[in-house]
Amino acid sequence: MSSISTASPTATQPPALGAPRIVGLIALLLVTIALPLIFLPMEASWGHLVFHLLGIATCVLAVLLLRDVRRLSQGKAVPVLTWVTTVFFAAWLVGHIGELFVVLTHGGAHADHDVFEHPVHTFFASIAVPGWMASVVTTLILLIAVVVSVVRRART
Repeated sequence: MSSISTASPTATQPPALGAPRIVGLIALLLVTIALPLIFLPMEASWGHLVFHLLGIATCVLAVLLLRDVRRLSQGKAVPVLTWVTTVFFAAWLVGHIGELFVVLTHGGAHADHDVFEHPVHTFFASIAVPGWMASVVTTLILLIAVVVSVVRRART
């Protein structure tokens, strides 16, 4: 009598990337697009401060969601796209932290508009803005790849 187990092949597969994570990616994409468009046009300096605080939280949640999507994905395209998107969210996060530091050290919610021309703020903005734009584009591409992957898996 042998002690070899005859487990089914599906028992070793990771759980499927389901609807909650797809909805999470959609929500992430919408928040990533909307956040700068809502808070940056505000005339009040507290809007800029709130933008950075919410942006930091968004980037951290994005990195956690992307790690989860990467862990549950199958194939090669989705994990690679999650790494690329994670790098861009990390760049946006670094930009947010740097800009927030400058805003907080120059008056916080009561900072005047000269803080936007501060060289350190400008430096971190030059990281944050491309990071934001690339995050939006790569999240959209990742979302499409995830949906295609789920549809293909459902057909087999």
